[in-house]
Amino acid sequence: MAIISTKSVTLFYPVYNEREAITPMTLKALEVMKTITEDFEILIIDDGSSDGSAEIADELAQRDPRIRVIHHEGNKGYGQALRTGFSSASKTIVAYTDCDEPVDLWELPQALANLRGHDMVIGYRVNRWDGWRRFIYSKIYNGMVRLLFGVKVHDINFSFKMMWRDDLSKFHLGAGSVFIDGELLAEAARYQLNICELPIVYQDRKVGYSKFNALKPAIDTFKEIIAYWHRRGVEAETDAAVVRERI
Repeated sequence: MAIISTKSVTLFYPVYNEREAITPMTLKALEVMKTITEDFEILIIDDGSSDGSAEIADELAQRDPRIRVIHHEGNKGYGQALRTGFSSASKTIVAYTDCDEPVDLWELPQALANLRGHDMVIGYRVNRWDGWRRFIYSKIYNGMVRLLFGVKVHDINFSFKMMWRDDLSKFHLGAGSVFIDGELLAEAARYQLNICELPIVYQDRKVGYSKFNALKPAIDTFKEIIAYWHRRGVEAETDAAVVRERI
């Protein structure tokens, strides 16, 4: 089996009540990661699951030391689950996706190849249609993030991203909702990172159901966009005041 990289890689994914998806996802992740590098870890971020997912994750970790499980006490939300993954990753390169495998994990080698010469690789969906309501939400959301934070990519919220851990350490992430993806890219734009976009054939969920197809997550996301915009403004004013004091 040829190994395509000597770099160390963390792959993580959040889990909330995904008992049917977690085992096939993790076994496939192991299969793929073995072809990428000898130095890897798989992090399962259990966000307070109550359906047995946590116990299944622990059993998988007991079988293979390259799998680690991090448990939240109660459901903290998607944003916190991703922030836990970012802060817990120990390898040079960090990649994340969702437990229902929205992108074929065999895209990871291509993403890693594209990371050479770039600061971040993100996927964008070329074939997704979730109905008019999600379409309208997406248009408004993507428009706001692009306008307010200078993010210039095709698909802000697709959960397939790969980046260098050193760059992650610069970011100030605080989102608890799905805005975490947008916040991540807003921080990347803030630091002028070089982003490579990778076209991805979106895979429909095979088991379970989406936790985001409702009005409340959309409202929470828009609130966090405004909160982040306000925080960026306060930070800019503080930085300007520091500069004035030095003059």
